[in-house]
Amino acid sequence: MDTCKAYLPELVQSRIDDLVNVQGLEGELAIHLKELQDSLAALEALAREDASEAARGLVEDMERLIDRVRREYVSLAYRQGLVDGAGFRRMVAGQGVVPEI
Repeated sequence: MDTCKAYLPELVQSRIDDLVNVQGLEGELAIHLKELQDSLAALEALAREDASEAARGLVEDMERLIDRVRREYVSLAYRQGLVDGAGFRRMVAGQGVVPEI
């Protein structure tokens, strides 16, 4: 159990680092976030021009982007949880104790 206690802070810090650094990646998530920022800027411009139909369409696009970003974050967290859980189980199993997961 001491080994578990020794590795747990490193595991937690690693997950925090992953979440902090994910926006720096050139992956799909970063692309969605950039699209969302661009859409917000365009929406602000349309609001000033009184182009309500175009603004409505842009809001719908933004809602879809927000949903995609949300799904990507959930998927990322789920996959990382599986990896962490499997690693933790191997570590504990190496000590002769197998937790119920």
